[in-house]
Amino acid sequence: MEDTQIAPPDGAAGAAVRQSYLRFGRWSQPFWSWLTGKPLPGESPRLSVAPAYMALWTVAGIVLFSALHLALLSAAAPLLVLLGYLLTPVFAIGLGGGWRLVQVVYAHHAIHGTLIGAQAPANIVAAKLLTVFALAQNQDEYEREHLDHHRRNIFTTLDDADAALLYKFGIRPGIPLPRLRYRLFATLCSPRYHLWFLKARLLSNLRRPLRWKCAALAWMATVFVGLPLAFGLLPVLLALWLPLVLVYQMSALLQFSTEHMWLLSARAPYGMQGYAQRCVGRFCGEMVPGRGGKPGGVAAWLGWSGRLLLLHLPTRLCVLVGDLPAHDWHHLCGQVRHSPEAWPSAIYERQRAIDSGLSAGMELRELWGLPQMIAHVLEAMARAPALELAAPSWAREA
Repeated sequence: MEDTQIAPPDGAAGAAVRQSYLRFGRWSQPFWSWLTGKPLPGESPRLSVAPAYMALWTVAGIVLFSALHLALLSAAAPLLVLLGYLLTPVFAIGLGGGWRLVQVVYAHHAIHGTLIGAQAPANIVAAKLLTVFALAQNQDEYEREHLDHHRRNIFTTLDDADAALLYKFGIRPGIPLPRLRYRLFATLCSPRYHLWFLKARLLSNLRRPLRWKCAALAWMATVFVGLPLAFGLLPVLLALWLPLVLVYQMSALLQFSTEHMWLLSARAPYGMQGYAQRCVGRFCGEMVPGRGGKPGGVAAWLGWSGRLLLLHLPTRLCVLVGDLPAHDWHHLCGQVRHSPEAWPSAIYERQRAIDSGLSAGMELRELWGLPQMIAHVLEAMARAPALELAAPSWAREA
């Protein structure tokens, strides 16, 4: 059975989107490169930090800002409490993204052996610590499933754990696009999805060797019992459980549902070209208003600014965290003769591959903005032939 053919996004249009940010001047381009996830041709990172230090700073930041939000919500002064409630969406997005960074970036690269140089024992310990801290899938199960995901003979098929999970939630090939959209967003807001995901996370933490199980149990007791007793249920709910559970799990679904071109056929993609075609680059932004030297109208700038603050910035902070805009490079770095250890500058490495002309076609598969990411992946899935696999009743459409 041949793969479903789906028109790739317009690569030239994607490059033009990033070029349009030059309207803000060269001095601001490092910020726009981070926000969009797409550097300019020839651009290099301004700062290089060892990945282990990045992970430590992220963990410290999560603890610090969670404590700050908790202090505001449980303060004696009513104005501070009000400020804490007003800032809850900001804290939830920022901290939710931080928890996701711990799992999907640092623990991810630890299981690949690239978080702490080539020191395999240190990477294993780091993966265990990070997955306990984020109450994520335990390191052994995560490593087994994720390294299987990279195998060419199961990549993006029902044998791929990520693809099978989407299928379980009712997001499956051969279903009309409107129903796929409905199922994705219904799952995103489903209490059953969130309870299932949380239960899976907690049970996975109990399937650890004894000393790590004890560490996980102690951390769970702190998060779900100790802190509520000390600070009250509502402050802990908003300052900790909201980003660690609800936002984390919504982010996870949006991230992995748009990560690849899933379930286009029953078999794995044929050859390296087929493998590359199921990888996409995902970027946060859209064309800056104004054309041909004209500044653009007030309404256009207001709409653009609103989408930047309410869509693209939250997507970058909470969904496409860290190196995730260049996740296609992570899968294809061997094809473009790059080292996987360069992942901290992955967005720049990806652009370097495009600049060199040895890019495995990454510039032809660029999606801009979360709505386009969702639409492109689900449209391909809708056009693919149906696959049969039993799913639980809660994942079926009512």
